[in-house]
Amino acid sequence: MEKIPVKTIKKIEEDIEKNDLGKARDRLHGLISTYPNELELRRKLGDIYFALKYPSMAGRYWYLEKNKTSEMVKACILFEKSMGNDPFRIARALKFKGDSEILIRLELDQVISPIQNKVKESLLEQPDDLLKDNLVSLGCISIIILTILFALIGVYAFFNWIF
Repeated sequence: MEKIPVKTIKKIEEDIEKNDLGKARDRLHGLISTYPNELELRRKLGDIYFALKYPSMAGRYWYLEKNKTSEMVKACILFEKSMGNDPFRIARALKFKGDSEILIRLELDQVISPIQNKVKESLLEQPDDLLKDNLVSLGCISIIILTILFALIGVYAFFNWIF
């Protein structure tokens, strides 16, 4: 596992003590994107969203928690409902960019709904999205190159017409 900077964790804890939950939330979002394999960060972010009275958002970040409390289970169910109980939408909303080995090893103690296993399968199938993202990037680059090419041909044709 990657080592999270202790200084940043202390800042988050200080923000929570000062009741500056918005700043703590923003810091945790940054840490989660930097250290996606640290599920403990997701749990802390879920705690903050729950304190901010956003239970469905808390459920989003508690969804991969192994030992859920009754509050966590309720929040996860609210999150599932907010996503229309669609396992693919839920998996996309979880935004888990970490190592798939973590998901394979993750055995969730409480099955909060029958959808949960389908969500886990969808998360494990996410690499297809990388291919789609790469194709979109390739398409955008191709359009830019073609635009430049046509502009150069147009300038060349214009100068030939004038001279």
